[in-house]
Amino acid sequence: MLHLQEGATLQSGKYKIEKVLGQGGFGITYLAVQYPLKKKVAIKEFFIQDLCFRDDTASVRTLTQSDMVDRYRQKFFKEARMIAQFNHPNIVRVIDFFKENSTGYYVMDYLEGESLAEIIARNGPLSESTALRYIKKVADALDYIHQSNVNHLDIKPANIMIRRDNDEPVIIDFGVSKQYDEQRDQATTTPPGVSNGYSPLEQYESGGVSKFSPQADIYALGATLYKLLTGQTPPKASHLLNEGLPPLPNHVSPRVCWAIENAMQPRLYDRPKSIRELMAMLTAADSEETVMASPTTDRRYEMSRPVSYEPEVEVAYPDEKKRSLLLVWLTVPLVGLLLGGLVMFFITKYNANVPIDNANDNDVNHPLEAVKKVDDPIIDNLVKNMVKVEGGTFTMGDISGSYVENNEYPLHQVTLSSYHIGRYEVTQEEWQAVMGDNPSRFRDPKRPVEFVSWNECQVFINKLNEMTGRNFRFPTEAEWEFAARGGNNGQNHIYSGSNSLSSVAWHAGNSGSSTHAVGQKSPNELGLYDMTGNLWEWCGDWYGGYDSNSQENPKGPSDGSQRVLRGGGWNGAGKNCRVSNRDSRYPDYNSDRLGLRLAM
Repeated sequence: MLHLQEGATLQSGKYKIEKVLGQGGFGITYLAVQYPLKKKVAIKEFFIQDLCFRDDTASVRTLTQSDMVDRYRQKFFKEARMIAQFNHPNIVRVIDFFKENSTGYYVMDYLEGESLAEIIARNGPLSESTALRYIKKVADALDYIHQSNVNHLDIKPANIMIRRDNDEPVIIDFGVSKQYDEQRDQATTTPPGVSNGYSPLEQYESGGVSKFSPQADIYALGATLYKLLTGQTPPKASHLLNEGLPPLPNHVSPRVCWAIENAMQPRLYDRPKSIRELMAMLTAADSEETVMASPTTDRRYEMSRPVSYEPEVEVAYPDEKKRSLLLVWLTVPLVGLLLGGLVMFFITKYNANVPIDNANDNDVNHPLEAVKKVDDPIIDNLVKNMVKVEGGTFTMGDISGSYVENNEYPLHQVTLSSYHIGRYEVTQEEWQAVMGDNPSRFRDPKRPVEFVSWNECQVFINKLNEMTGRNFRFPTEAEWEFAARGGNNGQNHIYSGSNSLSSVAWHAGNSGSSTHAVGQKSPNELGLYDMTGNLWEWCGDWYGGYDSNSQENPKGPSDGSQRVLRGGGWNGAGKNCRVSNRDSRYPDYNSDRLGLRLAM
């Protein structure tokens, strides 16, 4: 016998069991009636499915590992006491708890309604407005428990009930059984707390409950929103790490896609650092008009790019005839301009005296003026802010030995020829001057440009080279690290220019959750700014492992799937901002945490 039978009583007849509502690996939930009030309640019983059993009586027995079962039983009561302290309309209320039948029970309000999982199974995906209304209520409840240093660790549609009387979502099942115990034991073969599709990578790893943080609930909340909008179970965290988030349906606004992508980042420190930060993203999404994409649109690009903040201008036409005349009037000159541009392109390509491709890539002693005259002070200033890095030899990797990041080893000697590198990250006004647009989320001409993929940056570089006659390019990973260390003048600092992170970098602890204008922090020994923090910076290399052999002017693997990122960003922890820290993303990936710095 696994569960209590219908008609069984608890607490000397105070509670009478009516039926089983559900059973998980660590507990059984019953519908019961409380007497003498004759009020329906839900009762949760501590019962580890793989380790507990009943004989002919109602008492719960233990097969093996009784010490571990005892630890979980004590945590079960700790859970009940914890939930009983909560007073929030979107969190289930605990009204009683007690010991009986050699196990433990706690009593909750019985919620008339059904779970979001049941609603979606019956009706399919929710509209964006309905999904956001539920999610924001759940987020507010999570923010409430996070203020008490409590994490739920099992947010998913099945654990969110929608009340029938007022259509309000209520979080249920605060199972401490969903956490690892302090001795890192697991009570079942499936790691506790892991709900495939809703649990981040860190919940698949043993390491004790102290390893978990609010970012675990943030991930699960983003995955829950994904389910509500698509009707599909979110991909496993390991799939996201390798493949990224699949495209969302076209009816989901780009801003909501962007919020989900941020919440479901595989790496903990890449996610919003609080529920309130995620709520701010979703509030922004709710306040903007939903953008409908074409069915043929590739949403992999669109989902991480925010909606433009520039208002659309609506033109009112008196009638269709005038509209048609205006379209003809606009189209004729545009066609003429296009044909003229094509003619000029072929003339330039085939008759130019000095093709761009013939520029000397190794010439680093030229004066820093444009080879071609560019009548734009912004581009002229960009060229003049290229800093010469004298060639030298250095040890690449984590020379401090303070961090165990396998991708920073083995240490190896690298010798580089001289080159130039940008004093600053490429700014939004510089990008605008070359590309004619500004894709950034944090709009400011002097801030670094973001939401730019590696592929888009390559287009920018090609256009800049055509404008200036130079051979701008991405820095190689080795060039980036050598420059960040201060070149031949480097003092072996942990960060670029200092051992004090905040003196040289905008990071999670001081950025206010945004980028900042370039050049505001102290420079390193070469006069380079923001090599640490502000934005992660693309490098030219394909990402791969290190080799212990000495190398000269290395350019990374000959092929790969992801490009190297360096430097940490405004949302990153200190360990991500170290000069030896490495990361990578697919070349078509973009976000508000990625930018670039030029080499030449």
